[in-house]
Amino acid sequence: MKLLMMSALLAALPAGPSQDRGPQTMSLELFQGKQFTVQASVGGRERTFLFDTGEGVTMITPALARDLGCEPWGNVTAFRMTGERLDLPRCDDVDFKMGNHAYTAPTTIIYDLGKLDADTARLDGSIGLDLFAGRIITIRFASRQIVIETPDSLAARMKSGLEVPVRLVRGAEGAALDVNIGVNTPRGRAWMELDSANAGPTIFVSPQIAPLLGLRTDIRTAQPVSATITRDVVFTGQARVFPNMIMDGNIGMQLMGRRDLTVDLGSGRAWIGKAQ
Repeated sequence: MKLLMMSALLAALPAGPSQDRGPQTMSLELFQGKQFTVQASVGGRERTFLFDTGEGVTMITPALARDLGCEPWGNVTAFRMTGERLDLPRCDDVDFKMGNHAYTAPTTIIYDLGKLDADTARLDGSIGLDLFAGRIITIRFASRQIVIETPDSLAARMKSGLEVPVRLVRGAEGAALDVNIGVNTPRGRAWMELDSANAGPTIFVSPQIAPLLGLRTDIRTAQPVSATITRDVVFTGQARVFPNMIMDGNIGMQLMGRRDLTVDLGSGRAWIGKAQ
């Protein structure tokens, strides 16, 4: 049975000539000391994008939309983790090239990153996991790499890693793609978004889940927490309780910063490496 499951999983990898050349590795660069950027060719030019596992829908700036000859249209509605509603126009079928691989974002949202600060003003957008939908990727923040896996490299990841429970979340009418990781509680499994933009010292937990993890809901500062993902994968660190969260919680670089994470963005399986 295990052999049959392995065969089915490997057969589900996207076909393409680049698989014969081994896994593709893309470099990440540190940005503002805590986040990461990746290079991609869009519209015939090399451009710089944030790489954000919690982005949901890949974002491009109004300037890039003009370069591509796209007049933003329609509306994509999404929600931040605290319930704030976002309504943003879109451009469709935007092509990205990274290394030997070409990707198409069926939907991108348009947002002016220049509103944030001078550093983000030079960026061309933010790439989310939706750009890699259907593929199997390994995110290696400690080594500053994204790896597009092949059948052989995936088998090696599965052998050396520990499988962890995840859910693929398709919000924004299916345009978004986020990954939630399961955290065990006395009442059942909670689901926390894997969000690399959460690069601070704490994970975030909703008031409904907080008591199940031994957290007080009347304290807004950091509290010690231990969260069991599997018997062999336990997160120990700090947590903050957010009163208006519309999800169970949010885990970012506190977990992913020191562990390789391989995610099958087609079947919804994931494996995590040992802490580095």
